[in-house]
Parts: sequence; structure tokens; C-alpha cells
Amino acid sequence: MRSKRSAAVIGVVDDDESVRLATASLLRSANWQVVAYPSATHLLSDTRRSKLSLVVADIHMPGMDGFALLESIKQWERPVPVIFITAYATQDLLDRSHAAGAAGFFSKPLDDARLLTLIGTMQQK
Repeated sequence: MRSKRSAAVIGVVDDDESVRLATASLLRSANWQVVAYPSATHLLSDTRRSKLSLVVADIHMPGMDGFALLESIKQWERPVPVIFITAYATQDLLDRSHAAGAAGFFSKPLDDARLLTLIGTMQQK
């Protein structure tokens, strides 16, 4: 029997389709509701974005990057936490992520257990 999760919806934003699908699948396997987006602009233009309680976003994407997405989300009436993921993890990016207010920072390939633990902790609050 699968455990029940809250009605929280997690947005996954990554221009790399394989990473986007794998991350969404991971979260769904842990019984989270997920909406996947190929870009930050797709998320920001989605009328369902108000249902999101958390966003997992790639940092390096064409057009609007993860930092610009985070800044846009901070302007929402009800901002949600953003967890960054990147294939190009550096100490500078980690520091910049913390300074920008990201709720988490993960290098690719993702540490699935660590990501699920962080999200579970955040959603219990």
C-alpha cells in the first residue's frame, strides 16, 4: 500500500527532457503530484502555477535561467520554495544559490534519497 501525500503539487522545470521526465517520475513514485515544464517561461505562463507548493528547477536553461525564475517566483502573491538542480555544480553556484534564497541545491545526477528527504521535510511544515 502506498503512503498518502498531501495535495501539494511540485513543479519540475528542466530543458533536458530526460532529466525532467526522470525527476517527475521520481517524485510521482513517492506519491507527489507533479507538473513538468520544459522552461521557466512555460511555468510562468501556466494558469495552474498557483497550485504549486514547490519548484525544482534547473539553473542553466536557455532563455530564463533558474535564478531569474526564482526572482520571478519571489514576486508571486504566495511565493513557493525553489530547489535548484544543475549539471555544472561549483562552489560559486552553490554560494549564489544560497544568497538568492534557494531552498536547496543538488548536482546532477540527483541524489534521489536526499532530494525526497528534503522535499518531505519541506512539505511537512
